[in-house]
Amino acid sequence: MNHAHVNTKMDFALVIAIVIAFLVKILFPPAIYFLWPVVVLGALPTLIGAVQSTLKARISIDSFNIFAICAAFAYGDVNSATFIILMLAFARMLNAYTESRTRRTLEELFKLKPQTALREKGADTEEIPTDAISMGDTLLIKEGSRVPVDGITIFGKALVNESSVTGESMPVEKVVGDQVLSATVNESGLIKIRATRVGKDSTIERMAALVADAAKKKSHSEQLADRFATIFLPIVLALGIGTYVITRNIEMTAALFLVACADDMAVAIPLAITAALGRSAKRGVVVKGGEWIETLSKLKTLVIDKTGTLTYGSFELKDIEIEPGISTDDFWRAVGVTEKFSEHPIGRTIFKEAIKHGSDFPDPEEFKVYKGSGVTARVKGEAIAIGDFSIISDLAIALSEEEKSRIKKKIEGSDKTWAIVFRNGKIWGYLSMGDMPRPEARESIADLQSLGVDNIQMFTGDNKLVAGAIARAIGIDKVLAEMKPEEKLRELEKLIGGGPVAMVGDGINDAAALARADVGIAMGSGGAAVSVEAADVVILNDDLSRLPDTISYSRKVMSVIRWDMIIWFASNVIGFALVFTGVLGPALAAFYNFVSDFFPLINSARLFREKS
Repeated sequence: MNHAHVNTKMDFALVIAIVIAFLVKILFPPAIYFLWPVVVLGALPTLIGAVQSTLKARISIDSFNIFAICAAFAYGDVNSATFIILMLAFARMLNAYTESRTRRTLEELFKLKPQTALREKGADTEEIPTDAISMGDTLLIKEGSRVPVDGITIFGKALVNESSVTGESMPVEKVVGDQVLSATVNESGLIKIRATRVGKDSTIERMAALVADAAKKKSHSEQLADRFATIFLPIVLALGIGTYVITRNIEMTAALFLVACADDMAVAIPLAITAALGRSAKRGVVVKGGEWIETLSKLKTLVIDKTGTLTYGSFELKDIEIEPGISTDDFWRAVGVTEKFSEHPIGRTIFKEAIKHGSDFPDPEEFKVYKGSGVTARVKGEAIAIGDFSIISDLAIALSEEEKSRIKKKIEGSDKTWAIVFRNGKIWGYLSMGDMPRPEARESIADLQSLGVDNIQMFTGDNKLVAGAIARAIGIDKVLAEMKPEEKLRELEKLIGGGPVAMVGDGINDAAALARADVGIAMGSGGAAVSVEAADVVILNDDLSRLPDTISYSRKVMSVIRWDMIIWFASNVIGFALVFTGVLGPALAAFYNFVSDFFPLINSARLFREKS
């Protein structure tokens, strides 16, 4: 049985037991002796948490609350202890409820995954379990059926509803060469796809893993409450000791600790973070823990990749130049096999064009990705390489100075992205592509700047002319182009230390920078699995406008949390004044604390009313 589920049952049983015992005590006062054991048992989780914090030489929210409980025990005030323990039990139940919602979300996600698929095997079609699909299998997607894994369309045309993944209800037309995502629905038409991401790498499995990972890290939101306790507990402790030393009044000292009990903070702060993570998920943004909400709220510096992030990453082939003496069929056959398993947008564009020139593309005998440069493959014993100018040095291709000069002249004076095709170290041809900015990119950059994210830089492996044209079109002033992954990481390191730095990317070559940034943000729909794994925030539908929206909302969440602390501080100041003037004794102090607990909770609950 799930451990969290067992704990929830125990907390629920504890709440029922305390309520029943308390009611019996009211009706029959001598029954107080039955209430004390229940209250002592209820205090054990808080005591264990406080001891664990002490052993780690830190002060936590449990440390804060155990002081108030001990004060109630020392004074013999069972009413005070009951109120505090009830609140803490409710806090644990809230956390368990959040986890159960996550489990239900995961169950709903997995319901979107079909159990079987139709696989072509020679001239026949067989029905197989989805888990038996291998990368490279050809699958038949009929009208009305769900796509079982991620793949590339290799035959037919269909209207596919991607709302389960991207949140967009308008069906998208899929033709040969287009990418399809698992758990999406073929509403009209018939297509065949080649499986490119299966099992845990498929979009639906990755989404489930993201949700599960975010749920595990929700406990990090407690760090905010613990930091709060670390600041205030020593102050309250010193105030309590000082009060006793000066007054020798144990009742006043106990009342002081009861007023200062932070059980409301144990609930209010995680409640705010839970609301934030839920609202973000509804907007198609998975935030992998409460700590990233805080980091995003302070963001001033943003580094952003170009291809697939600021642009569609769905290139169009502009120019095709095949060297004299090379057969067109041989050229496209070699190119198609080499790019068959490429996940880069340029590679997918080239493969899509190759399909127009033929369909006989067996799996390559070998395949290798050179991050930031290109790909290589062995095709019928021949070594094929496709990439930019840097792949020449990566593969140590021996070219004459005249050949190098010719390539440089073609590439350096162009605002297009060029790929060079080599066979056995010889130039076979050139392919040029153009990419377009996303329509929301310019407005999103302007929105980010209006939010105070004033240091926005583009890091890209593309050439300077292409990068510069895109940057000007969307309003980015600083551009670093023709960068290798290690150069992106090195330049990012220079920015870290002067406030939180975010990195936005989607490719394999962005993974290291995403992991190193204070907060890594990945495009989840078309992004590489490794970049999604490395990121702290994932934009599932690749809509860049979600970024300023998320940053703006994170600031609202942190404002709510700050107000929680202000309300707590103000109520404590008022409570202390009432204690020192003799208005509140221990019993009334506990009641005052119980009533004032609801104000931070009501403040945090406002976030649940936020419209998506």
